[in-house]
Amino acid sequence: MTMLTHTTHTTTTPGELAPSVRGRLSSRAQCAIALSVCVATLALGVGCAPETAVRVEPTLLPPTVGAVETKGTAAIRWEAVDLSTFDLAGIFPGRDLAQRAGFIAACKNSQGSVDRQVAADAAALDEIFWAAKDGLSFEKFLRERCVASRASPSRFDAATQSSGLLTGYATPTVRVRRKADDRFRFPILGDLRMAHPQLADAPRAEILASSAARELALAWIDDPLGWALVETNGTAVLVIDEPNAPREEAYISRVSTNGRPFTSVGRGLAKAGLLDASKATLADVVRIAERDPAAIERAALENERVVFFAEVPRTSFPPVLGLPNGRLVPGYSCAADPKIYPAGSVLLLSERATRGVERRPVRVVFVHDAGGAISGTERIDVYFGEGSQAILRAGDMRIEVDVMRLSLRGAVSP
Repeated sequence: MTMLTHTTHTTTTPGELAPSVRGRLSSRAQCAIALSVCVATLALGVGCAPETAVRVEPTLLPPTVGAVETKGTAAIRWEAVDLSTFDLAGIFPGRDLAQRAGFIAACKNSQGSVDRQVAADAAALDEIFWAAKDGLSFEKFLRERCVASRASPSRFDAATQSSGLLTGYATPTVRVRRKADDRFRFPILGDLRMAHPQLADAPRAEILASSAARELALAWIDDPLGWALVETNGTAVLVIDEPNAPREEAYISRVSTNGRPFTSVGRGLAKAGLLDASKATLADVVRIAERDPAAIERAALENERVVFFAEVPRTSFPPVLGLPNGRLVPGYSCAADPKIYPAGSVLLLSERATRGVERRPVRVVFVHDAGGAISGTERIDVYFGEGSQAILRAGDMRIEVDVMRLSLRGAVSP
């Protein structure tokens, strides 16, 4: 997702950037989508037994829309796609070790899905990968064993069929302190639901004014843009910068929100006439932050949605959402609407700008995450990883795409 539009989904080490932009750029990106293993009431997946389904905190997911609220994927019509018009050989990771490792890890994550068809689809893709010697044999096996289908809304969100959009998010690294002071004054809040349930769904202004809520802050950040983007991305690496103390790191992931409507920093700035939210990129937001940090703070405070976090071990960071276990895989993990694509689903994406070519190139991604603003049949947010370069690439990602689900041949329709 872009940093302007995604809800609760970049990493920049403070030393990697010029002092004037360290805190801001570092906290940009979106965490992606990614994340936390929480307990609540909404199961991801189709046909999964309630007692075994992975349950996800509802406030982390997109709002329900129309018929989907009660009928789920029954409101979706699935249409077969002719794979012969696509260049599938390019999906094969080849000899690039990083790509191969990422592909294998992504398949493993999806094989843990509680949706049996999804798990079988991922297992088949993994088998095809190991059996293939090169891209051509990979493509041959894929065509023999798999089919693709495209979700078409029947009674809701019809605009998504003509507005497929691929954006990016990443995990930010931000400098924080454990105690608030005149400089570090923006709180990264822990989970209020158990200790202060009366505040858990309160507006942002009420939560920030509460001493009880402030006592549950995991850390405090000195940059309003970084603060907003940690919440937008949903995960972050915290560099704890205490005076006269050794550097420490902590890893946080979202666990819940106050359930209030989300307004991105970009839209807040657009409302103030400072940019065009439909075209602006990360660089545009950074430039505004440099010359007018007060405008960023005002935009951040206008967002009624507050995200609550918990620390997670480095070994499971950043965590997947809706699957029993696993970590987000840069370049392969994505966030998608769980009402349409069960957690773990294998998706093929084709850029619409390539229409008209003999065989359109595609990329493969796996649904390992969800986000409050990632809804509809063709809205996908791909995870770029940690670090300043990941942040910059994610912030600039905005491509019109067609989205297809890959399944085993002969399997029941999604």
